[in-house]
Amino acid sequence: MSHSVLIIDDHDIVRFGLETLIASQADLHLAGSAASLSQGLALIEQTRPDLVISDMAVGDSSGLDTVRAVVQAQAPNPVLVVSVQDEMLYGEQVLSLGARGYLMKETAYASVIPAVQAVLAGELWVSQRLASKMMNRLLRRTRVAAEPAEAAPSLTGRELQVLELLKTGKTTKEIAAALVLSARTVDIHRANIKKKLGLRTGAELIAFASHRL
Repeated sequence: MSHSVLIIDDHDIVRFGLETLIASQADLHLAGSAASLSQGLALIEQTRPDLVISDMAVGDSSGLDTVRAVVQAQAPNPVLVVSVQDEMLYGEQVLSLGARGYLMKETAYASVIPAVQAVLAGELWVSQRLASKMMNRLLRRTRVAAEPAEAAPSLTGRELQVLELLKTGKTTKEIAAALVLSARTVDIHRANIKKKLGLRTGAELIAFASHRL
């Protein structure tokens, strides 16, 4: 059986590379490719692919909102997210939104075909690093025991939204307006993010958002 795969990515070279890898597999064929979220959603509706491979930043959309829209349009068929964003920050959030796997672009060439095959077989795909983090959290909950803090703690969806807006240069007041929150609530989110990431100042927080997201 041949499975159809749709690709959503606004980088021409990345999209071409993924298309080439899909075409090299006898049991896969390309349903189409899109450089924007709106185009991708239209192609999902038209082609009903067995799998969608999508970036998180695709021209007219970015962040978890992209994942949420693609997963909703593609349901019940699976979505594999391939992104440059740090998996230790975004991986679990992406899975919680319904995606079936998370793959960083730096490992995509070697791992995308195994990831595609695993997801099409009904499995989840994450790196060993992220899987270990998730398993350690599960073990801690099971044991109800204190353990050392993780090197890369999980942020909530709202905290990730605040980080994404900080990256664009928005002030606390502007973030509050964009997310329909009070400025005090945004300040609380910023304080929580700094605590989780081990950052001391607002400048360090801005630098982290600018260079890691």
